[in-house]
Amino acid sequence: MTRMAQMKARTLILVLLLGLVAVSSVQPTRAEVQSSETLIVVPLDVLPSYGSLVSAWYKQSVYDPSGKKVGTVADMLFSPDGSINAVMLDVGGFLGIGQKHVAVPVSAISVTQKKGKSWLTINTTKDVVKKAVGYKFDKKSGVWNPQ
Repeated sequence: MTRMAQMKARTLILVLLLGLVAVSSVQPTRAEVQSSETLIVVPLDVLPSYGSLVSAWYKQSVYDPSGKKVGTVADMLFSPDGSINAVMLDVGGFLGIGQKHVAVPVSAISVTQKKGKSWLTINTTKDVVKKAVGYKFDKKSGVWNPQ
């Protein structure tokens, strides 16, 4: 192969590779239905409005109205539509002994500003929560069961 033919072949390969890169980097601008059962999900370019983050709640302390710690957020339970409908609190115990998990409605917990920081608060006491039904997480089935 002559030098000129080699350069033409390299140029053709380079043009083809650049074309493949350009085609593969094109992102669809909306969800496209390929068939009646398949939907391609496209990441959001702009976030929808939201009130809070799961990361702002997870493993955070929850306090009663007087500022005493009631428990710590251990888990959040999502309904089939994706909304959070319950929060599991770790309550009681010391170093894991005597500790239990209690479910409370997510609507019972509010975010309160105190001393320039966000606090999770609930209108109950630790004594009331300690008397509630305790739950244990079954890792095998992925479900919280009453103790």
